Amino acid sequence: MSASRVYALGSSPSVYLMCHEIASLSFQPRVPELVLLLQDQKKLNRFLDNESRLVIEKPKGGYKGSHQYMASCSPPKFASGEVAKVDNLIVGEKKPRSFAQALKKYSESIHTDTNVLLLNPTVGLVDVLRKKVWQERGMCPNLFIGMTNERHISRPSEFTAQLSSYKNSLQICAVPKTHNNYSYEQDVQNAKEMANTNNLLRLFKSVNEEESGSVLGVMNRSYGDLLLYRYEELIIQSCVLPITALYGLRFHDLKASHDLLKMVRALIAEFTHTIKTTDKFVSQIPPAEGALNNDRLVASVSRALNRDRRRILNEMNVHDINQFNGFFALKARKHNIKCLFNDTVMTCAKAKLSLTRQAKLDYRSL
Repeated sequence: MSASRVYALGSSPSVYLMCHEIASLSFQPRVPELVLLLQDQKKLNRFLDNESRLVIEKPKGGYKGSHQYMASCSPPKFASGEVAKVDNLIVGEKKPRSFAQALKKYSESIHTDTNVLLLNPTVGLVDVLRKKVWQERGMCPNLFIGMTNERHISRPSEFTAQLSSYKNSLQICAVPKTHNNYSYEQDVQNAKEMANTNNLLRLFKSVNEEESGSVLGVMNRSYGDLLLYRYEELIIQSCVLPITALYGLRFHDLKASHDLLKMVRALIAEFTHTIKTTDKFVSQIPPAEGALNNDRLVASVSRALNRDRRRILNEMNVHDINQFNGFFALKARKHNIKCLFNDTVMTCAKAKLSLTRQAKLDYRSL
């Protein structure tokens, strides 16, 4: 198998991991068919000073590997100055707005047959990109979503990604052009076929098939199945974040607090009602009935509340509440759905975070 050229864009450490996994394939040349698209000339210069290497460190010093990569900070061009087309692009950013900013810079290189893999995008980001990046050009590339656990990947230095777990997973699905006439059976069939025919997905399939010490288990999923997974994560975070913001790090046992349980149930009821009302095609996905079951989601939130919340609280800000709870608030508002409890909880959590931040600033100024 020949190596298709892949371009990688973004500041997420997951981008480094994807590059390393693809670069480690046996059929890659000494300098892999991967091009890093860096933020600006200064970062490119620092990368060149680092011998053009990205480093991956596995847990407890068990492994430290690196590859040299081609890199640029501008859209690829031919010698004539004409902008070259990009066939495969991996994009990973920390904030939704950064995805749009990064992709706009390379919009002239992206065509209708370009494979664009979005790593860990927020729910709703695809619609934003279609509207803000590609609508004005009257085209949209082949979009894919890749979900991986970013809690196990950190970036201790600029060109190093560090893993806290020996195994991570990457769930990939193709994004349909429209939800009209959605068929779950066709969705599942397309996922199987594309794993063998799409150039980018074939590279990730090779990561699974080769015994190269990979930490990445790649799963090709149907769009419907991965959407349910993403909605569950969104619902959990939209409960855990405001509760943690309001009540801090104390042990939050839903069984011990009837009022807290009522709060979680009310939030989940609004979230699932909003999803089922606005995304009617979801009812055609067989696992949806179980995935969006309110009692099951309450149990999932309960487990999440008992995990370590210190990191969440330390890193949380108003933007996070807007990103998660705000998604449901905006979705409900657009379709004239009452989501009053979420609106109230969101307002209270944002106020608490703002007051806490101001108190810290006041303390530092003493």
